[in-house]
Amino acid sequence: MKIKHLLYTFAIVFCSYTVTAQTKVGTVNINILVSKLPEIASVKSGMESYEKELQADLKAKLDAYGKEVEEANKAFATMTEENKKKKQKEIFDLENDIQKFRQNAVQLVQLRQDELMRPLYKKVGDAVAAVAKTEKYTQVFTLDGNELAYVDPAFDLTLKTATKLGLKLETKK
Repeated sequence: MKIKHLLYTFAIVFCSYTVTAQTKVGTVNINILVSKLPEIASVKSGMESYEKELQADLKAKLDAYGKEVEEANKAFATMTEENKKKKQKEIFDLENDIQKFRQNAVQLVQLRQDELMRPLYKKVGDAVAAVAKTEKYTQVFTLDGNELAYVDPAFDLTLKTATKLGLKLETKK
């Protein structure tokens, strides 16, 4: 009887050890890695040139607006009321266009930055996945956002949960 009890205890200890040995969690600071990549210099220069393009576009719009206002001020004395209203509406539309451009410029800069940075984050993400697979990590969290940088697909419960719910999911291959 004591041998059975000893074997059960040994089995429980062994099983709990293998269960805890199956998962290995790590962390990574992706932003530090991305900031040290040599490609970051080309991203910065690309952003600077894009911002210069936007500034040039804004300057052209402001110059056109100034010219339009100047011409309108000279011509207002000889214009009919109807032509004055049309010219005022044109000037008002130019003001709105400039205001919208300024508002959209911030979003455009962010979109361009995301577009230029995406390949760098992919490169670092691929490297993290390779290291995680080599070192047998099941999960790697980012230090700067508490997001998963890598998850071993063997520990993904999505398909099993979908089956339990009676759902059919297509698997990516």
